[in-house]
Amino acid sequence: MCLSNTRQKPVLCSMISVVAYSLIEEAPHDIAFFVTIRGWTELGLMAVIFLSTIFYSLTLGMALGVGISILLVIKHSTRPRIQILGRIPGTNRFENAESGHACLEFIEGCLIVKIPEPLTFANTGELKARLRRLELYGTSKVHPALPRLRSQESNRNVIFDIHGVTSMDGSGTQVLEEIVRNYRERGVRIFFSRGPSRRDHPVWKLLERSGIVALSGGESHFVNDVEEALRWTEYEDSIGVRSGGS
Repeated sequence: MCLSNTRQKPVLCSMISVVAYSLIEEAPHDIAFFVTIRGWTELGLMAVIFLSTIFYSLTLGMALGVGISILLVIKHSTRPRIQILGRIPGTNRFENAESGHACLEFIEGCLIVKIPEPLTFANTGELKARLRRLELYGTSKVHPALPRLRSQESNRNVIFDIHGVTSMDGSGTQVLEEIVRNYRERGVRIFFSRGPSRRDHPVWKLLERSGIVALSGGESHFVNDVEEALRWTEYEDSIGVRSGGS
């Protein structure tokens, strides 16, 4: 039994040494790469793990590495990545207005919002607040205490590009229903572009069962692209359609 224990420790140490050597061998290349791309988060995580392992213990270094990585994943997955879209002049293409494109044009009376990901309980917690910032400022990166930059007339129509919403859970559906209902009560027209093309799609079934389709104005407010939604806004403006279809 004692002989077995004395053999196990050297074997375990040698395995750890081989793994550690391979990591150290790759470290200069990895560090240079992250410095080049300015990956300060990754470099900071590497430094924390390295220092805690050297000056305290291997166990603490591993625990910190796993714990911080889990926190970063949770932070990334719970933050909604909605975007306000602007049109590239002379085209029917729309791009993220926060991407630094200087020549985008905004459509008068329309707020075009892209939801590029599935809606779940994890990422809808801040959806209302971030959408409110887009309404007031045209960007989600400003402090909410600042005076509003967009007038109410700029948000007469809200167009949701939901091409990236490939799935929704109950909580995500509920939040979206509350958002749509709030808009309709304020007299704002709602359109959805690039949604599910098949009526048996799970996302469409949730939209229908939750009442979002009816609240938005029926299936006619679910269109193939943003340009078609803009034509609908012009048509309904011409005939005076407001909240509730009147």
